[in-house]
Amino acid sequence: MAANKPLTLVPCSYCASTDAAVLYEAGVAQVNQIVKCNHCGLMYASPRKPPDHVEIAEWRDQPELEYENKHPQRFEKERLQIRDYQSTLSLIGRLHPKRGKLLEVGSSLGFLLDFFRKDGWRVTGVEPDKGAMRHATKKLHIETINAILEDAAIPDESVDVVVMLHVIEHVPDPVGTFREIFRVLKSGGHAIVETPRYDSLMFKLFGRRERSLSCDGHIFFFTTDSLRKVYAKAGFAHEQTDYVGRSLTLDRLVYNLAVISKSATIQRVAKAVSRRLNFQKVAFTINVRDMQRICVRKP
Repeated sequence: MAANKPLTLVPCSYCASTDAAVLYEAGVAQVNQIVKCNHCGLMYASPRKPPDHVEIAEWRDQPELEYENKHPQRFEKERLQIRDYQSTLSLIGRLHPKRGKLLEVGSSLGFLLDFFRKDGWRVTGVEPDKGAMRHATKKLHIETINAILEDAAIPDESVDVVVMLHVIEHVPDPVGTFREIFRVLKSGGHAIVETPRYDSLMFKLFGRRERSLSCDGHIFFFTTDSLRKVYAKAGFAHEQTDYVGRSLTLDRLVYNLAVISKSATIQRVAKAVSRRLNFQKVAFTINVRDMQRICVRKP
């Protein structure tokens, strides 16, 4: 995109309306302006820069053996948070006692797929980050497609379960992405989707400073109701919704608090102090119910 080309308003992914109220101007909460559709209530970025998978596809190819050293926080975070999905493992095990084919959209380094594989699932990942994809394939020996879901050419009705964690808020058309998940799932198959929620106490307290709202890669901001509308429009039936937390290190907690401060100076100081005091070695689980994890079914 040319640097001087103006960004244009984006219609609502759910109802296609361009009638939206501005909640936060560009630069107030994140790099994009955030609006709320006056017809259906969906919150989204408009106008906005291209979705981050476009930039990710252009990243320099990173050998998998370098990934842990180059991205230690991401490596630690993903490996630690596997324990947060024991309940999901149990849920899909009950729904599919014979196991089957499981696809993770945005499979990153492959740790979660390895977790599911050990429970008897046949696993495949879809991941646009070449370095992360190569870590999954070379280090963990997990089949991973270097693409986004829409370009991965997954056959129709070939998958029993789709898992997509913290991806739907990054995609340019969430209704279209849910429809693609619907296409690849077998009848009676299930999708597990996790994303931040904005009918939470955290959003009411912090507003523009809310941690997930501040992420420049997020372009949709779902409440429980608006996410339901999106997946129902794609044809899914609701199975279960849980408001969940996360495992994190003290280092990550300090980082999140620094993000909420909206101060670059505080963020630099927090990072330096955390590493000096080895906060990354202290881990715990916290649940302020600011994320929703849904299980939906293809009828």
